[in-house]
Amino acid sequence: MIKKIWNWFVEIIKETLNLSWTLVGLVIATLTLTGSAQQITGLATIITLVIWLLTIGFRKWYVDYVQVAVLLVH
Repeated sequence: MIKKIWNWFVEIIKETLNLSWTLVGLVIATLTLTGSAQQITGLATIITLVIWLLTIGFRKWYVDYVQVAVLLVH
């Protein structure tokens, strides 16, 4: 159980690092905006990151499925 949680945590770190430049851009946008635009951009950034991290398993399954399908065709 602990190994599974550790692997999930490592996967989250990898995914976040893969998104690092996108996140940097969104954080800069949030910091340079004012008022409601700043709040909306910040909230959208957090929501997007949470959804991205929660769907790690689905995306990994889909990529594996497509790779197997390509191998079967060739």
